[in-house]
Amino acid sequence: MSGLRSENLTIVTARWPALARRLAATAASATHVVGATPKGAPTLTVAGAPLQHLVDPVADGERWARGIVDRLEAVAATRVVVVGCGLGYHVEALAARFTGGIVVVEPDLAVLRAALATRDLAGLLGRVELAVDDDDGAAAAAGERTLVVAHAPALLVPDGAPVSGAAYRRALQAWQARAARTGLRLKVLVVTPLYGGSWPIAGYAARALGALGHDTHLLDLAPFHDAFLGLERFGARRAQRRVLEAGFCDVMAAGVAAAVDALEPDLVLALAQAPLNAAALDAIGRRGVLRALWFVEDYRVMTSWRELAPHYDHVFTIQTDGCLEAMAEVTDARLAYLPCGFDPRVHRPLALDAAERAELGSDVSFVGAGYRNRRLAFRRFLDLDFRIWGSDWGGASDLARVVQRSGARVVTEDAVRIFNASTINLNLHSSTYHEGVDPRGDFVNPRTFELAGAGAFQLVDRRALLPPLFAAGRELAVVDSVAELREAAGYYLAHEDERLALAGRARQRALAEHTYARRMEDLLAAVIGPAQERLLGKRRTVTVGDVARGGAAGLAEFLGRFDPHTPFTIDRLAASLATREGALSEPEAIFLFLHQFDELYLREQRL
Repeated sequence: MSGLRSENLTIVTARWPALARRLAATAASATHVVGATPKGAPTLTVAGAPLQHLVDPVADGERWARGIVDRLEAVAATRVVVVGCGLGYHVEALAARFTGGIVVVEPDLAVLRAALATRDLAGLLGRVELAVDDDDGAAAAAGERTLVVAHAPALLVPDGAPVSGAAYRRALQAWQARAARTGLRLKVLVVTPLYGGSWPIAGYAARALGALGHDTHLLDLAPFHDAFLGLERFGARRAQRRVLEAGFCDVMAAGVAAAVDALEPDLVLALAQAPLNAAALDAIGRRGVLRALWFVEDYRVMTSWRELAPHYDHVFTIQTDGCLEAMAEVTDARLAYLPCGFDPRVHRPLALDAAERAELGSDVSFVGAGYRNRRLAFRRFLDLDFRIWGSDWGGASDLARVVQRSGARVVTEDAVRIFNASTINLNLHSSTYHEGVDPRGDFVNPRTFELAGAGAFQLVDRRALLPPLFAAGRELAVVDSVAELREAAGYYLAHEDERLALAGRARQRALAEHTYARRMEDLLAAVIGPAQERLLGKRRTVTVGDVARGGAAGLAEFLGRFDPHTPFTIDRLAASLATREGALSEPEAIFLFLHQFDELYLREQRL
């Protein structure tokens, strides 16, 4: 490999042969300029940005390393990931002071090549792991407490470089997310709205967070919805009714704050329309709890974000560009695009019997609410075997004969059965202003992912944010107008092979990229990054679940009677044995002995 120092090349070839081949194919870049300090130490500048101190890089690297070691000790980390190799001065200094594992991530192969060509790094290469790509798993160490840090100069590389500072920031976030999955278990409180389309998404998100290994609690506020509707019984005028509704939501917000006090989570994740107000969010923030909002609504239609976004630390949206720009005008929260997804355990292919297909099946169906554009568009399907399922179709007299169950809301389980029983599922995004396809439609609704996950064929209207998610014509049949929607329905009813192929590919794509587990990984990557050290350094309450996971079979069986989130204390466990009948098991007897010992001796000494 021409240009690389032989001592470096020997080790790289032996330890990372695939990386050695990639380095061999990497050409020198005009933006990467190797120079020297006044004393002759090599330097590297990328697009005008120096990657080390230009006078004394060794001393500067030692200062950096001392700071990193202090941070590692503060959070009791046993491994560190350094994003940004530069010429290696800082990593050498760190390796001399830290005995734990070190992973060096360098997204720019030209930088790594320059380092290996200009400096003798043989000693360092034998000590560290090297990674180039975000998904490079060679250096993974599951369960190890890991601190991920950046070499600051790399973040300052301008956009004119082949690999800019933005690429280093993405790598930093990706590795922080990986560290969180392997060495950091968060306590998360997910708050639902009282009702609406985002209510089930809260449940899916909570389940995904739990599956990722985090201590997750779902605060389901749906039981309060009937009480909210009951405010109508007062017969108040509209203005007074709004006051009553606001007061009700204030009580709900105070209740959420009380739940945070009791649970002491690391993160509160609220879905759009969750009843949280500025006062409650500020109180939660003062407790040191991270606050995130997933706004799974159209920001142009639902504008509550204007008042609430300034009181969150993170806001995730299902829209980009104009949405993010508008929110940036009112909040300093970190903003990010996060589309909806699906839960594979819920939205899946089903084997339906003949009775279910007769009850729920049709050539063409739609599951959802009766928005204006749908009421107008679906008139064109009345000559087909067509069924509409869902609420808010009252007054649509021309569609009345195809609306099922008198317009009752469809529960999720039935919706998935309908998806599977229907030959064609219509997926026309809602609009209150247009007669058909919304020409400025951008976000992709949950139904798109849910139908794909169920392996069901769908016809969907074109959306600006759809192309990166699914390929039109290969994974989804996409239309630009109601006329095309009707024409496509006729075509695909007659072409079963094409229909099944599209649905199969859509499901494969959904499983690979669009599960709620993937969405929660992305969300946590954004949330954990800026707060990683704070979260690593936070004292954790040991729970029954923590002890049960590492205990012997008898102990795990005894602890299985408790909520796994219960704090593990002798008092709490011994109290549960007070009414125990029959012979005690060995773990039970041990707990009672320890409790009595604590009562008789240790507490007396404390007095």
